[in-house]
Amino acid sequence: MAQEKVVYPQAERQRKLQALTFQENQILSRDLPRDTVLKSLQLRLSGSVVTTFGSGTPVADAQSTFDNIIPRIDVIINGSRTVKSVRPHMMRIQQLFTSGILAERRASAAAAAATDNLPTVDQGFVYGTTTQRTTVAETIVLPFEQVYCALGMGRESTWLNLKGVASAELRLTCASFSSLLGFGNTAPVVYSGSTFIIDIITKEAQDVPPQVVFSDWKQTYKEIGFSAETQDYAIDINRGNSLSGIMLFAKDGAAGSSTTATGKLASNLALTKLSLKVNGQTDIKTTDFKSLQAENRAQFGVLAPMGSNVSLLDGIGYLNLLARNDITTALDVRPPLVDNVQLFVNTNTASNVSYTNPVVVGVMTEEIVLPR
Repeated sequence: MAQEKVVYPQAERQRKLQALTFQENQILSRDLPRDTVLKSLQLRLSGSVVTTFGSGTPVADAQSTFDNIIPRIDVIINGSRTVKSVRPHMMRIQQLFTSGILAERRASAAAAAATDNLPTVDQGFVYGTTTQRTTVAETIVLPFEQVYCALGMGRESTWLNLKGVASAELRLTCASFSSLLGFGNTAPVVYSGSTFIIDIITKEAQDVPPQVVFSDWKQTYKEIGFSAETQDYAIDINRGNSLSGIMLFAKDGAAGSSTTATGKLASNLALTKLSLKVNGQTDIKTTDFKSLQAENRAQFGVLAPMGSNVSLLDGIGYLNLLARNDITTALDVRPPLVDNVQLFVNTNTASNVSYTNPVVVGVMTEEIVLPR
């Protein structure tokens, strides 16, 4: 991929934008400043909610509060140029891979909200006894700079230049509070008195020469369901730009039960063989899912702690298409040489993974979009 590597000035500034208030089943929007070059946005969900249940045993889903009640985050420029369309969980894993640091994720339940809305326990959402208040604090970073690249190797070339654009929007798609329950759990929980807000902090580059033109690091997420064991299923991957990576997140199809959170859990067994091909025959990378997970742990030097036999990295596999942390090595999939890009996947047998409900595979495609 022809992409000039330039090291830009590293001076930064930060701004706190007006916070957004969580609203169930609504789309929240915040205009981004159009006088700057963005390196990243930090989004912090905090606040508390009362949970009331006269019967049943509510147990929260294993993922974070953020991912369950705000399952989609978009950044859209000029109404149609989508730079990001992602799930918070994928951003959390991305931060772990690229920094070795787990993002903030805290929750606690008590008669009253935690002091200054800051729980002390590192965990996802938790239910206390009925009428108790659960306090949450979670942070994710939405980067525009290509964080898998080293400084001077293209990391700076995807900063998001908002100077002169007609519009720049951060959009959060909210789900209902009931999404916090584990799949299959039927506890009749009523949620009330929510104080959840989302704080937004910018990280901005300073003193960028006005003539500099940036690429976009575009990330888009989609899900595919499998109702039975499948061989060589072709997942279409975006073409027309250059691919820097593909992150996968697999969940089983277990039904769970009315009193647990054991349904549709992150699974290391759902996927077996993977093969990324161009034009149906050029084999870019072929591996199996467990080997890919081992490669990720070794390459990024991470080991997510286990708790109750669950790891944050369960179900995650990342196909890294960059060599030497260099943006110029991204896989060029532009026409006319490339007609299609497909990821062929095999899912496991029914004796190893449940298909009571569809096995779901999330696919986040990462592209380097050169300036037009």
